[in-house]
Parts: sequence; structure tokens; C-alpha cells
Amino acid sequence: MDLHPYDGVERRFRYTDVQPGYGPEALARVLRLSRPPSGEVLYDLSFFSGGIGIIDHLSASLLATPELWAEVVAGLEAQSLEEAANNTEWAAELGWLLTAAEGPTLLRPAAAAFIAQHRQDFQPLCHPGDRILFECASDVNHWGVLWGDDTRINFLGYDQG
Repeated sequence: MDLHPYDGVERRFRYTDVQPGYGPEALARVLRLSRPPSGEVLYDLSFFSGGIGIIDHLSASLLATPELWAEVVAGLEAQSLEEAANNTEWAAELGWLLTAAEGPTLLRPAAAAFIAQHRQDFQPLCHPGDRILFECASDVNHWGVLWGDDTRINFLGYDQG
């Protein structure tokens, strides 16, 4: 299924759908997984493309294993906040994304607040001590964030292109 056929139609998939349809496969594509995740998988995926471009709102929460964490992190080329802080230019972009303010930003508390603002009700709160990673080159127009622990991976994504 083409998620962005530029036809002005929103394609929405939710874990609460009576028939899961293409939802698990779409989630696998979003997270760049080799196959749809198994076990408890919660998601709300909205894909829109048309005359105004692409607008995607993506969220998921799934049971984690070390192997799944590794696959998602590698697929999204995600980096920890500490890794991002070592890239001055990207750290500035993340700071702007997280706070809408210029200047130095404490990324970890700002990221936890950003996640709290954007997360879905089915996703747990993010605590500053959680594992937090951002998709490589995340900025105000396209971003992906992962948070969680050894038992759960949570994802939020946005794309306006």
C-alpha cells in the first residue's frame, strides 16, 4: 500500500480498529522493521498527502526486547540525547524543536516535556531518566522520538513535507 499517493485522503490506522487491516504493516514501515511487531502493539497512525504536501502524525507503544530496540534504533538511525548534544548544529535544532526558543537547552528535561505534550493516552509518561532517542536529523518539519525502558518502546513521529 502506498501511504502517500497525493490524493488528499487521510489513511488512518489504529490498534482499536475492528479489522487491523494494513496497520501493523504500516507500523513496521514507519519503524523500519523487517516484519510487523508481535505481542501487545498499540498504535495510531495518520498519513495524509495531497496538494499541501505530506502531514503524518504517528504514535505507537509496543513490548520491547533488546533485539527490537536495536532494530528500531538502527532503522531510524536514532541517537540518544547525549549523542545529539555532541553535534552542535543538531543540538541547536533539537533545542528549537523541543522549546521553540533559541539558545542552550537542557535536552533531557525538554525532551520529557515535549513527549508529555505530544504523547497519546495509550502511551506512558516519559520520565527524564527513561531511554530517550531522536531519529537522526529530527527538526521542526520532520521528527521521530523513542522513549521507554527494557520492557516497552514508545514512538512519536511527525512529518510535514
